Amino acid sequence: ATTTQARSQVIDASRDIVKALHAEVTEANFSYESCNDQGEAPFRGVVDLSFWMPGVPHNQPADPQAVIKGLTADGWSTDSEFVSHGQTLKKNGVNIILTIAPQPPPSITLVRHVGVKVDGECRDTSDHRTDGTTAPVDVSKEVR
Repeated sequence: ATTTQARSQVIDASRDIVKALHAEVTEANFSYESCNDQGEAPFRGVVDLSFWMPGVPHNQPADPQAVIKGLTADGWSTDSEFVSHGQTLKKNGVNIILTIAPQPPPSITLVRHVGVKVDGECRDTSDHRTDGTTAPVDVSKEVR
């Protein structure tokens, strides 16, 4: 797979999530990430996505079940073999890890309802260590 495919795979998946949940994107950053501890190829595309859920006040948490239900209705599957501390789902080879903000204490303001790490497949054989593409790039306009 090419670098372009690695990027479009996670950008498309992010756009799909936003559309499925009618989410209001607050942040979306794309980068390439090595699939091993040595930092070598293969690489995958990664998007770190943050958003508000529609109809939920910004000072209240979103209902995790509503988020998951919206995604499973869109074809995301909860039987991801990928293990993480967050809720993980998968679709078309892409794994996502959801972080849903809990009710904040009165003095704290939420900055998002949901954070999603979108992990593409480890298919990009380019070496991104030297080309500067491991630094996050703002892609929020592309996924809205």
